[in-house]
Amino acid sequence: MRIQEIIQEFIPCEVCGNSDIDNFYFHVFAHWGSEPYVKCCECEEEYYSKSAKEALLRIERERKEKRLSGQMLSLTR
Repeated sequence: MRIQEIIQEFIPCEVCGNSDIDNFYFHVFAHWGSEPYVKCCECEEEYYSKSAKEALLRIERERKEKRLSGQMLSLTR
């Protein structure tokens, strides 16, 4: 999933009507458990992105599986 695709979900801004994709940005609050948000730069409104959260969870799961499979391989050697 590309960042532009995530931002596109929130255009136009529900608060100010901003529809310029260059006036939005994507960020993740890591200290809140990897919570992804899209922010409108015109009115400072933030939107929680469920689709980005699902993508982050999938990536984390794949990393854990990879790590575990690597550990299992090293134990069998």
